[in-house]
Amino acid sequence: MFRKTAASIATVTALMLLAACGSDMRTMNNNHMQTLANFFAQHEPGEPLPRGWRRLDGREINYRFANETYAIYSIDEDEQLLVLHLYDNGVGRLDADDDREQCTWNSMADQLSIECDDTDMEWHIFSNGPELIALDLDEEEYAILRKRPGR
Repeated sequence: MFRKTAASIATVTALMLLAACGSDMRTMNNNHMQTLANFFAQHEPGEPLPRGWRRLDGREINYRFANETYAIYSIDEDEQLLVLHLYDNGVGRLDADDDREQCTWNSMADQLSIECDDTDMEWHIFSNGPELIALDLDEEEYAILRKRPGR
């Protein structure tokens, strides 16, 4: 019986690993992220934020983003748009599909400004503590930021 149970556990584990490897890791596969995306997809810029959410100031933005890597997820399209690597010396890198751009960045007052080879972005960053949401000031669209390991 022990061998049969161990074999069943090994089979289930192998199937879970195959499913994980086969899934598209670029999509927002977390139910909590889906809930955030649904809320902010219906939230108009300028409307009051939900209880517990606030806009970060420049000091907090610098603290949260320097020497970090974030995946940026589109709320409307439910997929990863790009990966942003920012270093504490004001430079960084933006990876989107097969394109890689060098960037400079800074946090002024209450926004994150990023200037890359072909892309410029200005964002307000909102947080409820663990989660980060960015409001693109040019497009007036929200995106979810999720910290990633690596550089």
